[in-house]
Amino acid sequence: MNTTTKFLLGFVVGALTGATIGLLLAPDKGEETRRILSEKIDELTKKGKEIYESKKKQPPVE
Repeated sequence: MNTTTKFLLGFVVGALTGATIGLLLAPDKGEETRRILSEKIDELTKKGKEIYESKKKQPPVE
């Protein structure tokens, strides 16, 4: 596993852990929590795609 893969895996695991803890401790109503969660997932997906595309354009490191 290369460094980039390890970083992305750690990022995803950390994000999921944070989201889970946030849901358990959320003071908002269910509908509001789902809306916020949906927005955060959209943001993370967009960032993940941006990182993937930027890494895909870089030449492989040997």
